Amino acid sequence: MAGSPKIGKSWLALDLCRAVATGTKLWDFPAAEGDVLYFALEDRYRRIQDRLKKISEENTNLSRFHTAISSAGLNDGLLQQIHDFMLLCPQTNLIIIDTFEHIRNSANGERTLYSCDYRDMNCLCEITDKYNLTLLLVHHTRKQSDADPLNMVSGSTGLTGATDGLLVLEKNRRTENDARLTIANRDTESFCFDLKFNTDTCRWDFIGNHLDKCDAVFELAVLLDDLLKEEWTGTATELLAELKKLVSSLELNPATLTKRLKANIDTFKIEYEIAIGFERNRNSRRIILRRVAGA
Repeated sequence: MAGSPKIGKSWLALDLCRAVATGTKLWDFPAAEGDVLYFALEDRYRRIQDRLKKISEENTNLSRFHTAISSAGLNDGLLQQIHDFMLLCPQTNLIIIDTFEHIRNSANGERTLYSCDYRDMNCLCEITDKYNLTLLLVHHTRKQSDADPLNMVSGSTGLTGATDGLLVLEKNRRTENDARLTIANRDTESFCFDLKFNTDTCRWDFIGNHLDKCDAVFELAVLLDDLLKEEWTGTATELLAELKKLVSSLELNPATLTKRLKANIDTFKIEYEIAIGFERNRNSRRIILRRVAGA
């Protein structure tokens, strides 16, 4: 699971641990109950305890949640540390290492990044080959953006190609609480979720499937394309009335329509060549639509 620094990866990882350790849910998705080992290699026990209190309901039984705040490196005893833990807790379903960089050893003469990544992933496969569990590595993304979120995972194809699944958490703006989680798996369906960080519970809330939002924007763009000749001006209520002449079953209200237009201004302009503007006078707030060629 990759994301930029301080974006909230550890909060999400901790919530995953809570769901598995208690056999409850993460969002609407049930977790198979089991022991959890969380390597919190950038934290202290007190901080982990404080965070668990924030994300858990009162009197939650976390007896199956186990934490380590230090570990050996991949070549220096980490695998033996995990084997020893599995002897004590054979019903472990999930191990999270936060972060991956903390367990990596030096290159040891290997010439390429690919060689280092391939070596480390081969070592970790010893765990998943022997035990029926999920091993989740918390990692970072590159600084350069990319249209495909999976290309933003730091490292070579020796790292990303060896995993059974990739999760990329990204925000459009660092100062906002809205984020998108892209999930690509080797053998199962992939997903793209819209999330919002709840500052009261310190948990990521599930907003919906991002693809559903994309479909909604596409549907609205098709309607605007049918409506728009060169330019259109009017209130949100007037625009909604025009759109319902085209599709009477359209489930929108003026406020939602305005929010959807504002949230996707760039998408409408770049992908559908429809420019959207807003103006306000003494009597009303008006929406201005016009076609823009070659945007």
